[in-house]
Amino acid sequence: MTYRKSLLLLLLLLLQLGIACPLRAQEGRDIPLADSPSAGPENAPVTIVEFIDFT
Repeated sequence: MTYRKSLLLLLLLLLQLGIACPLRAQEGRDIPLADSPSAGPENAPVTIVEFIDFT
């Protein structure tokens, strides 16, 4: 087995175990946006919320 094939198999194994993929999907959160300023359509599939503390 070549060096390149060995690395590829190792990477595939790590991906299968979830070790090589730090950006796994996380659970969503429900955040009330009632009167908050916003941009874009209301039915967008993704909402990005930014929290800023000026204290």
